Amino acid sequence: MGKGKKQKPIQWRFRLIRSRVRRTVFTRGFKPYVKMILVFFLFSFAGIVNSAASGEVRYIDERFGTGIVNMDDVNNVVNYAMGIKVVRALPEVVREGIIKPWVNSTALSYSWLLNILATNQSYVERNMGEVVALLMLTVLFFAVVGFLVSQALAIGQYRFMMENRFQRNVKKRRILAPFGDGRLLHVIKTVFFYRISLLLWMLTIVGGIYKVYQYYFVPYIIAENPDVTWKEAKKLSIDMTRGYKWNIFVMNISYIYFYVINMIPFMNLLVSTPVSTFSDIEMYFVLRHRQDIDRSLFVESGFDSYAYIDRVAAGEEPDEISCEYELKDVVIKGSSFDSADKYHITDFIIMFFVFCMIGWIWEVGLHLFQTHEFANRGALYGPWLPIYGSGGATIIMFLNRYKNNKPKLFVYTMVLCGILEYLTSFVLDFAKNAEYWNYNDMFLNLNGRICLAGLLAFAVGGFAGVYVLGPIIKRVLEKFGKRNTKILCAVLIIAFAVDLLCCAIFGFNTGEGVGNALAMAGLNI
Repeated sequence: MGKGKKQKPIQWRFRLIRSRVRRTVFTRGFKPYVKMILVFFLFSFAGIVNSAASGEVRYIDERFGTGIVNMDDVNNVVNYAMGIKVVRALPEVVREGIIKPWVNSTALSYSWLLNILATNQSYVERNMGEVVALLMLTVLFFAVVGFLVSQALAIGQYRFMMENRFQRNVKKRRILAPFGDGRLLHVIKTVFFYRISLLLWMLTIVGGIYKVYQYYFVPYIIAENPDVTWKEAKKLSIDMTRGYKWNIFVMNISYIYFYVINMIPFMNLLVSTPVSTFSDIEMYFVLRHRQDIDRSLFVESGFDSYAYIDRVAAGEEPDEISCEYELKDVVIKGSSFDSADKYHITDFIIMFFVFCMIGWIWEVGLHLFQTHEFANRGALYGPWLPIYGSGGATIIMFLNRYKNNKPKLFVYTMVLCGILEYLTSFVLDFAKNAEYWNYNDMFLNLNGRICLAGLLAFAVGGFAGVYVLGPIIKRVLEKFGKRNTKILCAVLIIAFAVDLLCCAIFGFNTGEGVGNALAMAGLNI
C-alpha cells in the first residue's frame, strides 16, 4: 500500500459479524449444536480450556474432590514429606516456611487422589511413601500437561470449531487433525513460545494488553497451518490485526452482558462460550481476507469458500455442502511389518493364553525347584498368570514394529513390562491387600514392586516373543484353520471367565507359596 492516508483494507461491520455468529451457532441444526457443546464441555472438564462449563466443572470438583478429605490423611502426607532425608537437610526456614505449606496446599488441592487411595485406608497406612510419590507425580504431570500439552491440544478444539463454520456436521476426529504426521511436538513448541511471550509481556501490564490483541489470532493460524513457526504465526497475526485491534476490543466488549447470563446455570456452556468462540473465529475469517498481508501461510483453500450459512442462504442443499481440507484426518499408520508379521485379533488372544501358561509353568517350576513343593502360584485357579499373558501379547502388539532396532526394542520392552508389573502389584496391594511378589531384597528395586533383574528377564522374554514365539504361534494357527482357531479362542475365553467368576465367589487363590496377606487396619487379614 502507498503512503499517506490510511485505508481500511477490509470492511468491518459489527452487526453482520454478530448476526453470522448467531446463525452459525444456533441455526445449523440440533445435532451439530449438541456435538459442539459436548466438545466444549469435554475440553473444559479435562482442563484443556477454561472457557466453557467452568462453573459446572467447579461444582463437580467441589462435590466429589477438593474440600472433602480426611485431614488425618493430609497431615500424614505432610509429616512423611517433612521426614524425608533431603527435606530434613534443608534450613528450618525453608522447611517450615516453604516446603510444609506447599505440601499441605498440594495435598488439599489434589484431595481427589487422596480420596481414591483412602478407600483402602490400610493401603495408605502401609504405603505412605508411595502415596506421597503418587501425589508429587500427579502434580508434576498436571503442571506439564497444563502448561504445555493442554494449550497445544486446545488447537484441536479451535480447528474443530473453525470447520464448523463451513460444514453442518464435522467429525469429532477433526479435533486431532492438527497433530497428524508427527506435528504434535511442533505444535507444543509453537504454543509454548506463544504462551511464554504473552506471559512476559503481561509483566508490563499495558504492553501485555496490547500484545494480547496483536497476537490474538495466533492459535487460529496454528489451527489452520500446524506447520507454522512461532515467528511466522506472530508476524501474520500482527499484520492481520494492524488497524483492527480496537475493532476486536469493541467486539469483545459488546458481549459484556454474558457476565449476567452466566449467572444462570449452564448458560456459560450453552450460550456464552459458543457465541464468544465463534465471534473470534468470524473475526479471524474477516481479517483473513486481507490482501495487504503475506497470505502464503493460509494453506486451507477450503477456508476461502463461503460459510455454510451463506451457502444455504444462496440455495444450496445442506446435505450437499462439504469441504476438502489440506489437513487430513489423523490415521494410525500401519507398522513397517512384512506380511508375515501382521497378526489378527485371534492371534493375540491365543498369544495371551500361551504366555499366561508359560508364565505359570515358569513360576510353578521355579517354586518347585526351590522348595521341592508344588504350589499353584497364580492368583487365579487355572494354569495361567495374566500378567505374563498381558505383557507378552502387549509387547508383540505394540513393539513388534521395532524388531529391526534391537536396542530400542530392548529398552521399550523393559519400560512396558515395568509399567505393567508395577500396576499389577499396585492393584493387588490396593484392591486385595495382598502381594504375590516382593523385590525389596533385590538390587535396584522400586517399592518392592519391580526390580532391574526382573525387567531384564522380561526384556529377554520379549525378544523371544517378538522373534520366535509370535511367528511360531501365527504359523501354527494358520495350519490350524480360522474356524478352529475361533473355536479355541471361545473355549479359552469361557474357561478364563469361569475362573474369574469363581474368584469373585470364593475369593482368589491363596495358600502356602501363593502371595502374602498384608496388614489391614492394624490386623492381619
